Amino acid sequence: MSVQVAGRTVSADPRVALRLIRLEVAGTPRALKLWFALLTVLCLVGAVGALIALPPGWEVLGTTPTFEWGILITGYVFFAITTSGLCLASSLGTVFGIEMFIPLEKRHAILALLSLVTAFGLIALDLHYPLRMVFGAVLSPSPFSPMWWMGVFYGTYLVFLVTEVWSMFTGHWQIHRFACVLSSITAVLAPTTLGAVFGVLAARPYWHGAFTPPAMVTAALLSGVALLGIVFSLVHRFRLAGWERATTLAIPAIRLLLMIVLPVTMLVLAWQMMFGLYGVVPGLFDATKAILVGPLAPQFWIFRVFLGLVVPLVLVLRPQTRTPAGLFAASSLAFVGLVADRLIFVNAGQIAPGTAVAGVVSSPWAEYAPSLVEVSIIVGAFAFFALVYTLAERYLPMGEHEGHLVGSFLGSTEHPGGTREEPADLAATADPIPPALPIPPAADAIPPAPSTPPAPSTPPAGPLLDPAGGAL
Repeated sequence: MSVQVAGRTVSADPRVALRLIRLEVAGTPRALKLWFALLTVLCLVGAVGALIALPPGWEVLGTTPTFEWGILITGYVFFAITTSGLCLASSLGTVFGIEMFIPLEKRHAILALLSLVTAFGLIALDLHYPLRMVFGAVLSPSPFSPMWWMGVFYGTYLVFLVTEVWSMFTGHWQIHRFACVLSSITAVLAPTTLGAVFGVLAARPYWHGAFTPPAMVTAALLSGVALLGIVFSLVHRFRLAGWERATTLAIPAIRLLLMIVLPVTMLVLAWQMMFGLYGVVPGLFDATKAILVGPLAPQFWIFRVFLGLVVPLVLVLRPQTRTPAGLFAASSLAFVGLVADRLIFVNAGQIAPGTAVAGVVSSPWAEYAPSLVEVSIIVGAFAFFALVYTLAERYLPMGEHEGHLVGSFLGSTEHPGGTREEPADLAATADPIPPALPIPPAADAIPPAPSTPPAPSTPPAGPLLDPAGGAL
């Protein structure tokens, strides 16, 4: 008896499966074994923290009545916006048919699905009663609540992503066409509703206002592009499936997106800080002060501004660092800067409370320190994300396929279905070069000395003959 797994026929006999596993482990490179072992240990650490956090009544989180949202919410927001940014970046190829972004498709879909699953896991642990949330959203809808709409859009987004991944690996290209479009649309709606959850909180001046949703979309796009930069730099480094087109198309495309998104993010951040300093919203000045010169200043200036924005922009602009290694460094720094940015965002909304909450008045700043349980869960979440993606990269057919939705909005049609065979060398990936047209000599060019006597100035009456006697 056998089953089909990722296009491969695998025996269902436990003894055969165990022997295949032993052979696979024996054939795995030592460095990859150590990587799997490290991530597995970190996942176990996160699982222990999750088991401790789940029982009701256990006060194991570092949150307080004044500081109600901790790093679990930070992790949820980060992974939730990252999945949208991945889809937005890849939609330039999957929906609009821009050739240089097409190689992003398979890896973006896997990364986006894993990001969303990780985000749901974190929010479930923070809520303690995730099943009650699911049933409440279905049986008791609240159309006037942004949080309800956030759950609806992200739940729908999960369905679209699962459909996109399934149709992509099974060759259902017509379904894949609609899944790509719907995923791209939802990738815009989902982070805006997430931003609205923060934006409607009038008691938190730093979050409140119409500025938060578009800022969330900007951060989402930068986070997704940075993650794609890390992944495709490693694809080039380790010569993984599709590395040739990743080198010639995907890496320049990601670098181009970083050149655009990084300055836009800087502009949005500058306007946000100026509005906080010179605006008239009560309490907003205190939160902005905490970011610029208060307890959040070190992580803001070092990680968010310098390492997360300035250095990556320099790396992608300098010709000397326009390499896969330079893109990896720029993307890694931008990714770390986005983690710090989400941490600053969640903390800044609570660090300067405007009113007394539960009898607690913090002066001048509210204090929060994550517990070991929260830290272990966050570490386990990142380890889970990296472990599952590494397994997908190793065992799934990640080579580029030809079932793309090319130019759906531009009037062209999709390529015929099928899987593109990976060429053996880089030359095979290049488009065929048309024969060069003859270039006329310059007017002042000196003709070479003829090896034979020059022809008469008047053409002969008959056809021209070559040396062999044939007509030209």
